[in-house]
Amino acid sequence: MCLGEIAQIVQVYDDGSAVIDSDGRRREVLDMTPTGGSLAPGDWVVVHSGFALGRLTAPEAADALSIRATHSVPPRHGLRAPNLLDTEVLP
Repeated sequence: MCLGEIAQIVQVYDDGSAVIDSDGRRREVLDMTPTGGSLAPGDWVVVHSGFALGRLTAPEAADALSIRATHSVPPRHGLRAPNLLDTEVLP
């Protein structure tokens, strides 16, 4: 299951894109919030797959970030789904 990330808007462009800061990393996203085009620097958003999908209040963002920090799961490096074309995996 994929979860959206919590990010803060750093810069907004006229073309509907914005620069976000998520955990110290900056990248560009597209504004797909229901109010579309009304994001401003300092706003908090939920981002998924390069799209800002919803706006959060500062207290909501703080709560979400706190919960994620408390319940974080370390990445499982090295695990992968079996390649179904691999004859060693098939019976």
